[in-house]
Amino acid sequence: MTFAPDHSGIALYATDFAAYAAEQGHEVTVVTGFSWYPKWAKRPEDKRKLFRTDAYKGIKVLRGYLYVPKNVTTVTRMIQEISFILFASINFLRAGKQDAIVVFTTPINLGVIGVLFKKLWNSKLIINVQDLQLDAAKSLGMLGKLPIIDVMNGVEKYSYKKSSLVTSISTAMVELIHRKDIDSTSTYLWPNWINVAEANSQGTKGKFRAQFPKYADKIIIGYAGNIGIKQGLSVLVDLSEKFKQRDDIVFLIIGQGGDVENLKKYAQLKQTTNLDFIDFLSQEDYFNFLSDVDIVFISQKKDSGDVYFPSKLLGIMAKEKLIFVSADVDSEIYKVITHNKLGVSSDFGDINRMEQQLTDYLQHPSNFELYKTNAYNYVQQFDREYVLHNVLKQMEQLALTS
Repeated sequence: MTFAPDHSGIALYATDFAAYAAEQGHEVTVVTGFSWYPKWAKRPEDKRKLFRTDAYKGIKVLRGYLYVPKNVTTVTRMIQEISFILFASINFLRAGKQDAIVVFTTPINLGVIGVLFKKLWNSKLIINVQDLQLDAAKSLGMLGKLPIIDVMNGVEKYSYKKSSLVTSISTAMVELIHRKDIDSTSTYLWPNWINVAEANSQGTKGKFRAQFPKYADKIIIGYAGNIGIKQGLSVLVDLSEKFKQRDDIVFLIIGQGGDVENLKKYAQLKQTTNLDFIDFLSQEDYFNFLSDVDIVFISQKKDSGDVYFPSKLLGIMAKEKLIFVSADVDSEIYKVITHNKLGVSSDFGDINRMEQQLTDYLQHPSNFELYKTNAYNYVQQFDREYVLHNVLKQMEQLALTS
């Protein structure tokens, strides 16, 4: 549903996997929509277009219309996904017969298209589950008791059972897929990845501060990415309030998303004086931000992200930055960060502990250097060549089976 020039979230991985497969000599065709994420707006040149064929790094890209809502609600999101699926189905026909279909979800219903064309073309179907969309929506209470939940559950389970291989990005997510009665022999851990050396060298130190001169001499604690309900970023507003007497600190929330206006209202209610909102950054500006930020903040609301390990952490680790996590103690991200000593972690919403941890850092920043080193060493196992070489090898083995 997202692909280059989108450069956030799933688009990063859908794009780079296609590029890597083409680099290895495979003929690759991509079915996607027109660029819209994470700004939730199409580019002017893409508006009112139904279809277009593009080229990207030796890849044929078949784009189809999708509706992009101005007001993001459960209903408008569903309409968006339906519109995309309809035009994606037509583009599958335009693509012609393929040996393998790799579906990056969300949305859930994309798997059904994969199953249909798997049967039509006698292809292998690999579903890469980037987000357990239905589980997250249910845990956040976004779907209430709508009867469509049972239908969506059935659709999801059907597509997993009919696929050749179901992959996901964390051990906990693979386990959750097993609980949907999917055989472990049909699943594979396919973590998200990063070119570690390239990511480490990206960005120019001092450039972000030069772009925003009022932060030039301040300690920057910042979040950058999608601003949705499951991120639970109100805790960063609460933390900033605890340090409102410190004029040498600034808290930043950078990005766009469905919860940004609520957060701005909450910040106004709290009368925060040391927290700023910045619109979504370009990829270059994001790397400049990572080069200058002192602490990168990540949060996950309880019950919404227990099985997720945010992929943006890979880039943060590669840049050797101090990670500050607020998440449920039973969540995947909390366990990984805490058990491997990759950063500072606290239970979601425990503002007092967060305040103490940040105070400790401000008093003795040198004591936190070990976390940065540990994180950089840890991220090596997610290097692009290592992960994608193994994925293609797995797919080639699938191709040899009847």
